[in-house]
Amino acid sequence: MEKMKKVGADLVRRTIEFLLLAAIAIMAVFLAAQFATFQNEDSNAQSALRQRSRNILVLGKSDRKAYLEQVFLGAKSLAKANDAAVSLYTGTSDTQDISTQALLNYASYLQADGIIVYLEGLDSNLEIPLNKQAKPIPMVTIGTYHPNLPQLSYIGANYSELGKITGKEIIEQIGQSGKAILLESSGQNDANNSNLMAGLLGTLASHPEISVKTLQFEKASSFSKEDNLRQQLASEEGLELIVSLTEQNTILAAQSIRDLNLAGKVKIIGFGDSDDCRSDFEKKIVTELISVKTQDIGRRAMTELFEYLENGYANSFVSAEVEILKGGGE
Repeated sequence: MEKMKKVGADLVRRTIEFLLLAAIAIMAVFLAAQFATFQNEDSNAQSALRQRSRNILVLGKSDRKAYLEQVFLGAKSLAKANDAAVSLYTGTSDTQDISTQALLNYASYLQADGIIVYLEGLDSNLEIPLNKQAKPIPMVTIGTYHPNLPQLSYIGANYSELGKITGKEIIEQIGQSGKAILLESSGQNDANNSNLMAGLLGTLASHPEISVKTLQFEKASSFSKEDNLRQQLASEEGLELIVSLTEQNTILAAQSIRDLNLAGKVKIIGFGDSDDCRSDFEKKIVTELISVKTQDIGRRAMTELFEYLENGYANSFVSAEVEILKGGGE
């Protein structure tokens, strides 16, 4: 009897020892796997840090979003070559009014290494964002040129010449006489828009027989703008041409023409470089597309930023390339 008890006790002891050894083995495997995972995560984190050694922000108000998205794509195309991460920030909606100063403050908060910012006409008294060393964050500006604002470079077009080009294209599209509607957005009171309009209207001044009516939209939702434009176009008799001076209005005009079944009957000269604008051109809804090549602006801005970051200097003014696409809607 005692012998059986002894055998039973030995069996229990061996079973416990086996279970302990198995538990230790499983724990060892688990710890090894965890260590490998942590090593891998640390390696990935270091790799991501190496891939993003510099952070560049593209900034501008939300009503410039379509334009800035193209600038962002151009800048992003050079991100890998410059060991950088590029981000776009414009606020959350067309109706949210975020000042340019607030956008620059955001760049300072994020400690960006460089900024590409769209400046409006009234953005002359801005506080330049600082880095941790209390030094100005390198900044390339687009949009309106403010000569008294500290900036590495300004990249833009000659808007007076752009206006003259647009005027000549209007004459080419409707001849020596005809009726055109010119679409503007409220708030376009900056120097660029003034120069563009002066060049355009100056070119048309020698053709008084061309009737040009300007429609200006209040800042509102896209839906109310679209509804407003459809009503205006439906009431116009003898309309031959719509001229849109912004990317948003080009997309808006194309949609309105589709809704009113006027594609092919009313021509559109549009401004813009986005995929939507080009799609409407390829579908022959937009007759002619004029653009300051916005992706090229993004690439040039990145080039100037990294020229400064790596070599300490940059070109103060860089001229943007203008492209004219013809043949759509015909």
